[in-house]
Amino acid sequence: MATNSTTWVDRLRIVLDGLSEPDESPDRSGPNTLTRVAVGLGTLVIGVIGLLSAPSEEYSGWGAVVTAVVSLTSLPAALWICVTHRFRGRAVVAFVAWADVSVTVCMLLKEERLTAIGGTALFAVLTTLAVIATPLRVCLAHMLYSTAVLAVVAVNAVIWQAASLWVIAAHTLTMLLVFLTPFVLLVHLGELRAQARQSFLDPLTGLLNRRGLEDALLRRAHLAKTDTPLLETVVVDVDDFKSVNDRWGHHVGDTVLTDLARHLTVVTAGRWVVARLGGDEFACTRVTDGPGAADELAASLTRVSMVAGYTMSAGAADVPLPDRSPAAVTEAMTAALRAADKRLYDSKSRKARGADDHARGHRGRRGDDANATG
Repeated sequence: MATNSTTWVDRLRIVLDGLSEPDESPDRSGPNTLTRVAVGLGTLVIGVIGLLSAPSEEYSGWGAVVTAVVSLTSLPAALWICVTHRFRGRAVVAFVAWADVSVTVCMLLKEERLTAIGGTALFAVLTTLAVIATPLRVCLAHMLYSTAVLAVVAVNAVIWQAASLWVIAAHTLTMLLVFLTPFVLLVHLGELRAQARQSFLDPLTGLLNRRGLEDALLRRAHLAKTDTPLLETVVVDVDDFKSVNDRWGHHVGDTVLTDLARHLTVVTAGRWVVARLGGDEFACTRVTDGPGAADELAASLTRVSMVAGYTMSAGAADVPLPDRSPAAVTEAMTAALRAADKRLYDSKSRKARGADDHARGHRGRRGDDANATG
């Protein structure tokens, strides 16, 4: 029983982590055009419903006036949402807050308290938008707020004896069920994001894989401040890594790789995107506005000794990024990795020649010493 509980908690944590992970790309910080137009039209329809309800028997006196004014404010809001491209980020959060307050005011002013309970279904519509386009904390705050308003409206209906207690309870539970529907969407979306994130990661080191690297560079390309940024790349691998597995076993080889992954993460300190390309080959890449320090990073990495004294080789390259399209970013990444990889193997060749020269020199000195002794 305890094992099942732990599994459920871990699964929920993964879902929430997937939802709360920030997205750096400006293109993905808000709803797309189709969703935005749907939200605008929905806001317009809600405003029209409010205007039609205001002069009815559901409202009276100042309640009808306030409801009409609040409903009228939704019309320019709907138009703005449909035509602007700035409905993202804080604008979406502000819209959800404004809509929450507007719905609350209209529901509390209703003379028909029982229909006010049914009117809280509008909160569920807003929750759907919050799930898609707001941070997790904002979405949860909205859901808690709407549940609290439902409770207040239900208590108000009981006080004014709008219907029997059983009818009010049935209506309230029905609304809670309606509120639950977007929550199911929230959990499902979190699972999808968690699965997508896992598909971008290398299971051994926890670093990005090649697919994750491409996605991260695409997002970072949109953040570049110049029109012609550079894609800098450093490719790294462990010298004579095959001998590690052959001599000590794959578990030691895995330890070397995880040690290298931790070292690269610490050295780059978030300034570079670090990924494992496969085997013992890793890449550090970044999008920069001008010539950076790729050669310096490559040189510093070659001076580091890993587990059991194994060293690394590195190659650096930079490639201009002509535009921010996915095709251009993929092409630039492939070219940069290819160029850096070539320099990596050039570095290995120089190391191998240096080692051979050193070995021949050492054998020569031994021969001279033997002749001198003889």
